[in-house]
Amino acid sequence: MRILSSKKLYLPALSIVAVVGFLLVFITVSTHRNLNREQARALHFFYRQGVALLRSIEAGARTGMKSLKWQEMTLGSLLQETAKDTDIAYVYLVNEHGRIVHHSAGVQPGQMTAWKPVLTQPNEVASRIRTLADGSQVYELAKFFTLMYAPATVHRQPDAVQSEQIVEPHSHRGDTIVLGMNMTAIEAAQRADIQHAVIMAAIILVLGSGTLFFIFVIQNYYLVDRTLKQTEDYTRQVVASMANGLLSIDTEGRIVSYNRLALALLGLEESKIQERSLDRVLDFKASGIDHILNKQVPVLEYEFICRNKTGQTIPLALSATPICDAGGQCSGAVIILRDLSEIKQLQQRVKHSEKLAAIGELAAGVAHEIRNPLSSIRGFAQFLKTGLDDRPKEREYAATMVQEVDRINRVVTDLLTFARPMPATLAPTDVSELVGHCIRLAKPRADAHRINIHTRVSDVSILPLDGNQMTQALLNLLLNAVQAADPGGQVEIGAELQVSDSRLVFWVEDDGQGIAADKLEKIFEPFFTTREAGTGLGLSIVHKIVENHHGEILVACPPPGKVRGCRFTIRIPVDKEKR
Repeated sequence: MRILSSKKLYLPALSIVAVVGFLLVFITVSTHRNLNREQARALHFFYRQGVALLRSIEAGARTGMKSLKWQEMTLGSLLQETAKDTDIAYVYLVNEHGRIVHHSAGVQPGQMTAWKPVLTQPNEVASRIRTLADGSQVYELAKFFTLMYAPATVHRQPDAVQSEQIVEPHSHRGDTIVLGMNMTAIEAAQRADIQHAVIMAAIILVLGSGTLFFIFVIQNYYLVDRTLKQTEDYTRQVVASMANGLLSIDTEGRIVSYNRLALALLGLEESKIQERSLDRVLDFKASGIDHILNKQVPVLEYEFICRNKTGQTIPLALSATPICDAGGQCSGAVIILRDLSEIKQLQQRVKHSEKLAAIGELAAGVAHEIRNPLSSIRGFAQFLKTGLDDRPKEREYAATMVQEVDRINRVVTDLLTFARPMPATLAPTDVSELVGHCIRLAKPRADAHRINIHTRVSDVSILPLDGNQMTQALLNLLLNAVQAADPGGQVEIGAELQVSDSRLVFWVEDDGQGIAADKLEKIFEPFFTTREAGTGLGLSIVHKIVENHHGEILVACPPPGKVRGCRFTIRIPVDKEKR
C-alpha cells in the first residue's frame, strides 16, 4: 500500500475530530446560553407573576378596606393567606422607617433584615435574588404599597341621632411590600439542563476519545506501512545494488523475483521475464537445481558459460539454496550468479606472472652462462678482423661474427633486464621532459622510416615516477609504433593526469596495420614477436615496468574511433601526498 492511501485514511478521522470539536463547542455555548436564557425567562415569569401577586394583594387590601369591618390586622391575615401558595416563600410590609409591620409565616422581624429599596415611582417594582441562610435562593420583588381607601373614622355628634360619616381616606404612604418567591423550580430545571449538558458532553467526549483512538490506530498503521515500504524499498535497493545476480524461482522453475544484473548476465529481457522459465536458460540437471527443488540439496559454485544479449560469452558461477516454509516444504530456490570474468583474468595474469617468473629465472641462468663465452668469441673475432686486412673476404666474415655476437649480447642484456628484479625508485619527474626525451631518442629511427611523431601532453607538471624505467618503457612502445607504421605514417605519444581517479595516463598510438585479435593475448609473453628481427622481450619488459609502478597496460586495436592502427595505454596510480 502506498503512503498516499494511508494519508487518505486520515480524512475521515480528521473530519470526525472536527465535527466532535465543533459539537463540543456548540453544546458548551448552547448550554450556557440556554441556561442563561431559561433563567432569564424564569425570572421574567417570576417577575410578572410577582407583580401580579403584589397588585392582587393591593387590590384585595383596597377591597377589604371598603368594608366597615376592616382592621389593621386584616392586612396581616391577607399576607399570611397569600404566602400559603407553594411558590411564595414569604410576604411582608415595611414602613417608611424600614420596620416590618405586617408579614406572613416564616418571617421573623427581629431576625430578618427588611429589604427596602429606593423606589421613585408609584408603580415601580424592584427585584433581586436573595440567598437565605440555608443556602436556598428566593426571588424578591418590592414596590410601594399604596391604598386608595382607609378605614373610616366615625364622628359622633352630640344631641343628635347617631350616624356614620365616612371621612377622607388615608394610605400607608411610604410603606413597601416585599414578596419572596421560591426558586426551587428554576433550580430543578437548571440542574436538569446541566445534567443533560453533562450527559451530552460525556457522549461527545466518548466519541472524541474513540476518534482519538481511531487516529492513534491509523497513525500506527501509517507508521507500520511506511516502515514496511521503506524496508521494501531498502531491500529492493540492496538487491538491485548487489555485485552478483540474484534470482528466485518457484517449484515449477518460474522466475519470481530478480535483479537487473541477473537478467544481464543471463541475457534475458525484463519485459518477457514472466513468460519464461529458468530451465530454458539453465540446465537444471547439470547445475543441480533439480536436486534443490526435489531433495533440497544446495548447490555451491557451479561454473558454466553463458551468452549475454550482445553475444559475448561470460563465465559464471552459480550458487543456489532452497526456500523452505515453516513446515519444511520446499517452495522454490534462491539463485546467486557471480561473474567470473575478472577472476578468470586474474587467474590468467597469475599464470602469466608465474610463467614469466619461471622464464625469468631460466633466462637469468642462461644469460649468465652465455655472456662469458660470448666475450671470448667476440674478442677472437675482433682479433681476426684486424689481422685480415689483405684478405677482404675473410675480414667480412669476421666483421659479421662480431655483429652477430653483439646482437646475441643485446638479447642476453634484455634477458637479464627482464629476469632481474627491478623495484621502481620513485622520484619527482617532469612528465613533459620525460616524453620529450623519448621522442628525441626515437627520432632518428622515425626519420629513417619517414614517420611523423606527434605529442599531446597536458599540464601534468612533476609527478613521482622512476624516470629511467618509464623512459625505457615508453621508448620501447615508441620504437614498436615506428616500426608498425607504414612509411609516411603518423605516431602519437601523449600523457595526461586523470584527477577523478588520481591516475597518470600515457599512450602511444600508430596508424599501421595493427595486431591480429588472436595474437593480442600473447604479445606480453617473452620471446613472442611478429617481426623477424625482434627478440620478443620489449613488451615483456614494458609490462614488468608497469607492474613495478602498480599500474596496468591496455591495448586497443584499432583505437576508439579509428578503423586501423593500435594504441597502447599505460595507467599508473599517483600518490596525491607525494605530488
